[in-house]
Amino acid sequence: MIDIKVKNPHSNELESFYTYCSRLSKRNNSVLYLLESYLGRKLLEDPQLTEIRDILLTVSADITKLHNLLVIESGETDEGL
Repeated sequence: MIDIKVKNPHSNELESFYTYCSRLSKRNNSVLYLLESYLGRKLLEDPQLTEIRDILLTVSADITKLHNLLVIESGETDEGL
C-alpha cells in the first residue's frame, strides 16, 4: 500500500490523504450550519434547500470515501491506496 501525503496549504506540513479528506468533509458539512444560520431556518423546511443539503451531504460522504477509491496505475497493474 502506498502512503500518500498532502501538503496542508495553511501550515505547509504534510498530512495523510485520509486526514486531509476527513478535514475537507467536515468543512463541507459546516457549510450546512452556516447556510441555516444565514437563512434563519432549517434546510429541511424547503424542498429546494433540502436538495442543496442532500447534495452537500453526498459530497461530504464521497470525500470521506475518496482515500479508498483512488487507484495508482503502475505499469500493467493497478494498485489501490
